[in-house]
Amino acid sequence: MMVAGRLRGNELVLAGALALLTAVLALAGIHKLGVAGLLAPLGLALLVALLRRPLLMLMFVVGLTVMCEGVDFGLFNFTAKLYEHATVMNILVAFVVLSVGLDMLRHRRRLRLPAALVVPLGLLFFAMLAGVVTSHSLGVGTTEALHSENRLDYLLFMPLAIVNMDIDSSQALKLLKLGYALAIVKAVLGLIEVAGGYAPSIEGTGALTYYEPTANWLILIATLGIFAAIVARARPPLWTLLGSPLIFAALLLSYRRSFWIAAVLGLVLVLLLALTPTGRRMLVPIGLLLTGAILLLGTTHLEGQSPIVKRATSLAPTKIENNVEDRYRLDERANVEAEIEKHPITGLGINGEWAATRRTLPIEHEGGRGYVHFAALWYWLKLGILGFIAYLALLIGSAVLSWQLWRGAREPMFRAFGLASLCGFAGLAVMETTASFTGVDTRFTVLIAAQIGVLALLSRIAVQPD
Repeated sequence: MMVAGRLRGNELVLAGALALLTAVLALAGIHKLGVAGLLAPLGLALLVALLRRPLLMLMFVVGLTVMCEGVDFGLFNFTAKLYEHATVMNILVAFVVLSVGLDMLRHRRRLRLPAALVVPLGLLFFAMLAGVVTSHSLGVGTTEALHSENRLDYLLFMPLAIVNMDIDSSQALKLLKLGYALAIVKAVLGLIEVAGGYAPSIEGTGALTYYEPTANWLILIATLGIFAAIVARARPPLWTLLGSPLIFAALLLSYRRSFWIAAVLGLVLVLLLALTPTGRRMLVPIGLLLTGAILLLGTTHLEGQSPIVKRATSLAPTKIENNVEDRYRLDERANVEAEIEKHPITGLGINGEWAATRRTLPIEHEGGRGYVHFAALWYWLKLGILGFIAYLALLIGSAVLSWQLWRGAREPMFRAFGLASLCGFAGLAVMETTASFTGVDTRFTVLIAAQIGVLALLSRIAVQPD
């Protein structure tokens, strides 16, 4: 009885101390932030709870990144404040890594790294180091150079953290379903934005759902995933089938030509890989018919064209030559290639900017000399030849993980996700010949790093050894 009394007494003392600490934090929060400071203790308690649950922390950070759009999104513009300071996203990603690290220490688990990511992540690490050294040799401070690589840090650490999470197949399946549900929510919000007149216009008259790549990538992978599940007869849940038209409509109304091309390529690849040999042979004449239709569409003038048709016909070579923005991309590439020819080994460093020495630009963009509309060339320019190789290795390693999951998992939805990711990465390789997302765009990098990590995690827990 005395022991029980002492235990209850200790609990009361602890509760009193926590209550006092909460009161002090609340008073300090009110002093610094006003009434909003009352939420400071609640936020601290939530943070502690999430740090003890890595899976919840991952879902919170990725969900927040996906849901909070930038300033171009017509709904909930205040969410763009999340990205005003890069430090905020850096801290959120660090919380995911810290949460997994603490969980590994508590349960004394050893660090795991799948073979498919050993070379890509190793190359990326040394390429980042080389980028900092090159920038420093050109007069850039080490701290500034390291901070400029923060998005590349996401690619380096998030997959490593996620693959070391301790979850089972049922939890992993719920995670995939949650991702698909998130894609449906994003699709609905995008369509509401268009229907309500909050969306920016495209091609003069149309309104788009999402211009930034993050939501479009999530929607693209969801589209390929549900298509792969249908073709492979995986019997996806009814609610995913009901949501698929909304997802497709949101992707179509994004007017992102590169994502359209990736979607068509991905869908064809899903058919090619998932169908029987007899069905695969039918893809050749179907592909020829589609090519002929696209060429015919690009050379035919239609009165009263819809924005979708205008956007599709803008892919014709003659239209690209006359479009100022498309012309800029071609001139930019020529100038970037000239810089790489001068510095083929080291590049210009992570803070380096290219110069317009080979072609005169039709227009100038703010900060445009530090960006490249070709991801492989961006890595080469910023991180040298090692960065170029690291980028290619990362794509290949991600494709290998996707292949392993598709071919080795027993759960049909895991297989569908693996196949969708495999075909999606093929589309990404094509997309990033016209824009740079991976390691360049903050939100997209968080999402793609999480996807690579989840693929590695599923390959570890769901693929049965031979």
